[in-house]
Amino acid sequence: MHVITVGSIIERARKEQKAISQKTLIQGICSIQTLYAIETNQYKTDILLVDILLQRLGKSPDKLEIILSQEAYQLVRQRDLIEEAILRGRKALAAAALEAYPAQNNVNQMYQKRMQACLSYRIDNDHGHAAELMRHAIELTLPDFSYEKIEDYLISTVEMENLLALEHVQCTRAAQSNLQPDTRHLELCMQYIDDHFTDSEEHAKICAKCAWLLAKAYLDQGQAAHAMVICEKGINELRSHTMIYFMLPLLELMVQIGTRLGMAPEQNRYVKYLESLRFVWDSYAQPWYPTDMLLHNCYQKEYHLDHELIKSERTARKLSQQELSAGIYKNVSSFSNFEKAKVAPNRKTIEKLMEKLNIERGLYNGFVTTDSFEVMELRHQLNIALAHDEYRKAKDLLDQLRSQLDTAIAGNRYVLEDAEILIDRKLQKITAEAAIERQRKLFESLLDTKKEKLRHIPMRNEVLIINHYCGILIGSGQKNKAADLYTQTIGQLRRSHIDVRYRYRSFSLLLCNYVYCRRDHSTVCEVLRNELFCGKSSVLSFCLIDLLHIWGKEEKSDQKCMKLSESIYYISDLYNFINEKKKFDDFLLKKGVKTIR
Repeated sequence: MHVITVGSIIERARKEQKAISQKTLIQGICSIQTLYAIETNQYKTDILLVDILLQRLGKSPDKLEIILSQEAYQLVRQRDLIEEAILRGRKALAAAALEAYPAQNNVNQMYQKRMQACLSYRIDNDHGHAAELMRHAIELTLPDFSYEKIEDYLISTVEMENLLALEHVQCTRAAQSNLQPDTRHLELCMQYIDDHFTDSEEHAKICAKCAWLLAKAYLDQGQAAHAMVICEKGINELRSHTMIYFMLPLLELMVQIGTRLGMAPEQNRYVKYLESLRFVWDSYAQPWYPTDMLLHNCYQKEYHLDHELIKSERTARKLSQQELSAGIYKNVSSFSNFEKAKVAPNRKTIEKLMEKLNIERGLYNGFVTTDSFEVMELRHQLNIALAHDEYRKAKDLLDQLRSQLDTAIAGNRYVLEDAEILIDRKLQKITAEAAIERQRKLFESLLDTKKEKLRHIPMRNEVLIINHYCGILIGSGQKNKAADLYTQTIGQLRRSHIDVRYRYRSFSLLLCNYVYCRRDHSTVCEVLRNELFCGKSSVLSFCLIDLLHIWGKEEKSDQKCMKLSESIYYISDLYNFINEKKKFDDFLLKKGVKTIR
């Protein structure tokens, strides 16, 4: 039985970075005893503390697939409730939720103060009080912080957001007093980000926010050319990771800079980028949803609930509650309360249940069962190569991954086999028939074969297996069978108690490919809303192309279709979707529409 916990991942990442002492890592967020308890799997921790620890180590929590207790998930949802209430301007609800928030340690006290500051800034318009609260939030986890000794601190993404939010309030107050903003602190923040944020996605998220603030400050000082360089840096960071969140304010600023520099709007491609993205955002994003909230981020999590996983696997194996709980629980009613999410067992109990069910998964893993972030990153790079149809590069990455994974673990074997089938098929090393047979066998490992249904709500690796199997079915002319399988899998995700926003990578992939099978207007709109809500643009162009096909069948006006076609071209250009850009460039040229290059 292989169980990899968040503690083992943090411990390995910490030990691999010998320059980082335990004292520096935990400064302001927990005690040495708490860190030891986390690393030895003896501490029921909040996911926010986990995120900050990993980010301080230069790692992205978004690379983990996490099984949560109902209690831990409720705390995540509580934070979302607070944020949404503030964004909707519902002060009484936000204040009550903040008052009820369990701020029993420094990390949660920091969160409470930062959201109180957000409320003061966005709803009360009390910038002085917001600054005071934000200073308190910073002090809680970065005690005695000063920019003169910034290099002495390990600063997580969450904590850097706090620093940037305070600077934003200070710049706003300066502008109200007709004073020029001081850029020194923002420049130090950007330097720290470039030097210390080694995970490329974490770097992109926070760099974009800092670039926006710094470019605005430079523009206010009359340094338009300098502002353009910094603003473009932020845009390129988001572009390279297909992120939408914070792209709109950066584009708006870039257009302002262009105007200041005397650029003609009809010759400025950033004007077209902004118009195109704004057209999509205004059409499909929720009206209250922010574009420039520094304390908000992309949803790129993969969460699962422990009681859902255990119950579905027990049911698939046709075990009674009595049979599974025997020798683990004192009585069956206690186990029943766990399956109903009324109580949260300790980790050892969960491990015993998973072992009895022969579930070879880590409680915290990175889509492969390993405690090495380097191996997780290798898997991430493999996925990128496959998505970009770079199959020879993918073959080399797969060989490296195979050499570093423990193939005694069934889940790891499935990951390797799934990628190998796809690569061999695309490189024509195996026939289509052989690929179908191998993928079918792999897919059937996920099934309750008697019922022909999935055993449980699929995890990320299982989603990829299902999606690749559906791709083979579509390629062999079995589109209806693929559509049925997509419907079943999407239905499993929808029925979960976990909101689909916490399964962005899985849900978006399945829903987008389902649309390819069944071009349905409401489903395309749902994909677009989900994409914008989660702050990503990975499938944005493909969804808009599907929408264009639907509009063509619905005989929408040529003017509307041309506007959408132009949007697809510029969004594809913005995010470097080369094939889509080329197709729509050719199409627009035939229609006599000249694009800005």
